[in-house]
This record gives sequence, C-alpha cells and structure tokens, in this order.
Amino acid sequence: MSKTISSKDGLRFDWYPILQADFIDDLATEVIATIETARTSTRGVSKASAEKRTQKHLIIAKHLLSALYCAYSTITSKKTPTRVSVIKKTEGYSPNKTKYPTRIHYTFRNFIDVYDALEQLKWISIVKGEVGKGYTRIHSKNRLKATFKNVGLGWFPQTLKASEDLIVLRDKIEVKRKKSSHPKARKKYKKITMAIPDTPEVATMADDLLNINQFLTSHCFALNVSDEQLYEIAKVLAGYKKDTDNDEDRDTNIDFSRIQLRRIFSQNSLSKGGRFYNGWWQSVPSIYRHHITIDGYKTSEVDYSSVSVRIVYAQAGIDIDPDRDLYDIGLDDWKGRDDPRRKIIKQYINALMNHYKGDYKLKAPQRKALGLTNEELRSLVLKHHAPIADQLTSNIGADLQFLDSKIAELVINTLREDNIVVLPIHDSFIVRRGYRAWLETVMKAVTKEILGASVPVRDDGARLPKHFGMDKEQYKKELKNHNNDPSSSISKPNEQDFDSIFKKALMKDYQSHWDVWKAKDN
Repeated sequence: MSKTISSKDGLRFDWYPILQADFIDDLATEVIATIETARTSTRGVSKASAEKRTQKHLIIAKHLLSALYCAYSTITSKKTPTRVSVIKKTEGYSPNKTKYPTRIHYTFRNFIDVYDALEQLKWISIVKGEVGKGYTRIHSKNRLKATFKNVGLGWFPQTLKASEDLIVLRDKIEVKRKKSSHPKARKKYKKITMAIPDTPEVATMADDLLNINQFLTSHCFALNVSDEQLYEIAKVLAGYKKDTDNDEDRDTNIDFSRIQLRRIFSQNSLSKGGRFYNGWWQSVPSIYRHHITIDGYKTSEVDYSSVSVRIVYAQAGIDIDPDRDLYDIGLDDWKGRDDPRRKIIKQYINALMNHYKGDYKLKAPQRKALGLTNEELRSLVLKHHAPIADQLTSNIGADLQFLDSKIAELVINTLREDNIVVLPIHDSFIVRRGYRAWLETVMKAVTKEILGASVPVRDDGARLPKHFGMDKEQYKKELKNHNNDPSSSISKPNEQDFDSIFKKALMKDYQSHWDVWKAKDN
C-alpha cells in the first residue's frame, strides 16, 4: 500500500491529460532546446540513448505544459490562478506502476530537467511547499501565459491515459490520534491507494474503460450558458463542501479537460465501489446539468428512481411496485415527488447504507425541516422498509455501488455500440435529446438483466437557457404557466438583445475548436 500526498492547492500535473495540440508541441520543442543548451556534456552517451532521453523529456514537457494550460483554462470563481502541483523529491517518482501506484510514473531526473527548463525560460510562477513534505505549486506566467491567453478556452484531442491507470483500488486506515485525545473521540480514517492485482478481470475492465475513453475523447461536452452563468456555476462549486465518501473526486471548479473516466473501487476489494469518476459533468449541480451539450446538441438526463433501495429489495427477492415512492415514509402532508422533504430523506437513507455503523445522523437544519429527531427518522425509515431493515444498517453502500457500476457499464457500452455517447452520473445518464427514448429502454432492460427486477426511470425534462438555475419545483411552475398560455415562451423582437446573442462567448469558442477538428477528421 502507498499513501497519497495531499496537494491542498492544485491537482498534480500527471493527473491532467496530455493534449494533442500544435501550440503544446511548439512550446515543448522550446523546452527541449533549453534542456539541450544547458547540458554540459554528452560524453559516454550513445546517440540512441540521447534520443531516447530526449523523447522522455518531450513527453514530460508536453504533460507539464498541458497541465499548466488546463489549469489556466479552468473556470473558477477564485481570484488566485489555478495552480498545478509537482513533487520535487525523488521518492515521489517511479516508472513502476505496480509497486508504486500513487507515485508520478516518470523518473525524477527527467522531470527535474524539464522543470528547470521551464524555470529558466521564466514561464512559471512558483509557490514552494514545505521542505521535505507536500507539493510545490506552479502556474503560467510571461510568454507562456500570453500564449495560453491567445489560444483561449479550446477543445483539443487528448492522449489516452494508459489502461493500467484507469482502475483504482482504495482502502481506509485509521489515523493514530495523539495521546491527549479524548478516549471516546470518534475515529478518523484516511484513504490510501492500493496496488492493483494483475488479473484477467482487471485487464478486461481496464481495456473496456480504455475503449470508452477513446470514444469520449472524440466528442465535445460543453454548457449552453453565457459567460456570466458559467462563472455562477463555478461560484457554486467553489462553495461546495464534501460530506460523504459518495462524493469521490468531486471538483470545486470546471475543468473541461476532465473527460477520461476511471473506476474507483473501495475497501481493498474489486467487488465494492467501482463507480465511474473524473468526468467534469459529474460535479455540476443537478439544476445546471440540463444545460450540458454533446457535440453542440441539447441533452436529456434520465435517472433511475431510488435505485439503491430497489437493489436491496431485488437481492432479497421482494418485488416492489415500480410506482411506489420508496422515500415516502409516512410524513404528514406528503406531497409526493415534489415534497421538499423527499430530498433530505433520500440523502439520509443513502448515507445510512454507507455509514460504517449504520447510524448516520442528519444535521440540525435538516432535522428541523423534517420536524424529526434522528432517532425518530431512523425508526420511521426502518419501519417502512421492515423487510430489508437489517440490510439498510449493515454498511452495504459499497456493495450497492458495485452493482450500480455494473449497470452503468452495461448502459454505456450498449449505447456506445450504437455510436451514442452517454455521460454517466452514477445512477443517471446524460444523452443527446433525440436518443432519450432509446436510453430509457436500455436502462430498463439492463436492470432487468442484472437485478432480475424492474427499476423505473425518469426524465426531468429539457431546459431552455431562460430556465437557468431553476430547480424542479420552479421549472414545473414555469411549465404549468406555459401550458396554460403557450404564447408565454415566445420572445418579442423588440425585447431581444442581438448584441448579446452574437457576442463572443467562452462556450462558443470551446465548441468551435471541436467543430474545426471534427471537420478535418472527417
């Protein structure tokens, strides 16, 4: 096992993709020239060895420069630039991925040559980490920053990440407390990354994910929003606080380069967890996801209804009415799926199944909204789900995640065979609007095949730009008003701001890069 050093401020450079872009190639060539100029001697080095070393330098240079560009292009509400983390100590590097899964898989010597060249060129600003620990953080400056600014926010092809980097196995270990700690203090744990076993099962999963990523990297995923709305989303993400392990790898900004997926397993087991992570769209709050586009087309999001609880019932061999609301626990004045308390109950039940003691507790504002104590809520939930009550409190969350990851895998691949892109969000999927009906059909068929039970699916409806930031209740009210007065959605010519319609926007620029690439590719 191996520990992951916390970067605190900025993703590690090797977690970014390598972009296939002319400006990256040109910049990398300058870096290589700087390295060669600084080299004092080539005595004893064969021509073949020198060329091999240069190629290694070139790969690292492209990786670092790509990371710096992606960081520069990240949509964030923070006033400080988004930084990239690097490790400046030898033990942070090793090409041996099997023995050292969390290290940077280059040699330190080759990395430091590239890093020193960037510093010599005066292309990076440096925030040094603590001596002997942590990371050094860097971001672009001077001509490098000017180059990135000139390029703008663009879509670019990516080098596929190696298949051995796509399957991640994690575990938790207890953090030792100081002797002065209270004897009844809650135990603390930290995540560690484990070595991946070399098995045919892992190889198959990795190859499958490699094929999925190859498919994803040939498409463009953007947001149909204005620049102001884009930064509004970024502001919401910046204020996000992680509450549970279910929010694995969630971003607090928007980095459109994060499109290659990986699967993360937990509890040192390849049959626990296994969900798909790393897609930037997964971090976007649900009220904004309706504005995601695929190749410039509007999308629909279809989700499974209370899939985790239904899986538990299916495993127990109990048939459940597809129309039954499993989050209805008998509260007074229940308003069905539109009840604002439903979201809290859903969160509670899902967290309960993931809690190591099966005794998850809501915070005070949530309890107040329900009008229940934690004990009263727990009692109601277990009463209304009496046939599976023992399962709900047995820490089965990771087992359920494994099953829904198998469902997601089959949904993604089934539609990929039809050349249809699907963006997974664990128990929901985003697809081009015209393929929504087919997605629903596949989702229903897959759960029947894997679980032997039917799980209902729901489409929350499409959104127009004017619906930006609307939650379900607000949108339903808007839809009701439109149904009563269809003319309400028709804009009058004298009310339109044509300057704003045709002005240059970040998302238009991003999409245009893909349009140009696609035209050349075809």
